[in-house]
Amino acid sequence: MKYFLAFYIAGWLFCLLRLYYPSIRFLQKFDSSNILVRQKVLGWLVASLGFFIATPLTLPVALSDTLSREFIVAFCDKALKDI
Repeated sequence: MKYFLAFYIAGWLFCLLRLYYPSIRFLQKFDSSNILVRQKVLGWLVASLGFFIATPLTLPVALSDTLSREFIVAFCDKALKDI
């Protein structure tokens, strides 16, 4: 069980580093008035919880350069849309 937990936490951190942080850096450069940029702590908490739950699904995306680029583009596209 401890190996599973260690792998899961490492995968979760890897997903945050490969998918969430590049997306936020792009949003900071492009649109500083975005809610994810203005509310950094709340955005990080929501994203980290979401990535923690979805780690089995997002880990293969984070491991692939092509899929991670597609994820970042889709994430930023949805974050920049006016609601």
